[in-house]
Amino acid sequence: MKTRTAAGFILARIVDDEPLYLLLRGATSGDWLPPKGHADNETDTVEETARRETAEEAGINELEVVPGFERSIEYEVNTARRGNYHKKVTYLLATTGADQVTCSDEHSDAGWFAIDEALARIGFEQMREVLRAADAHLRKHSG
Repeated sequence: MKTRTAAGFILARIVDDEPLYLLLRGATSGDWLPPKGHADNETDTVEETARRETAEEAGINELEVVPGFERSIEYEVNTARRGNYHKKVTYLLATTGADQVTCSDEHSDAGWFAIDEALARIGFEQMREVLRAADAHLRKHSG
């Protein structure tokens, strides 16, 4: 089975010393997830892909990567449009001062959420684990 690679950011905005995390709601699935997308080609780095997808899906270009955080999740995808494949999504952690989100057509809503609310909105345990790890990393390496 073919493996498709994707990348995204766990993107945080610090408000009153507390991180708020960006989640986008899928227009068709209704799932709340961080911005992510497939690599355009095999030479794109994880960071290049994550930056491009965050700009395309949320309209955010100004961000700073937090060093030392990278987590991947893997799962099987079965869609009518793209068929069956194995997907590997690698997430980096970044912070931004931007608060305005401009959703792409792929998303019906977006929001900045405190950790507990973000975890409650995410329907996939693997993704919740990545967010928990990112939150712990950010709190340990900020301030």
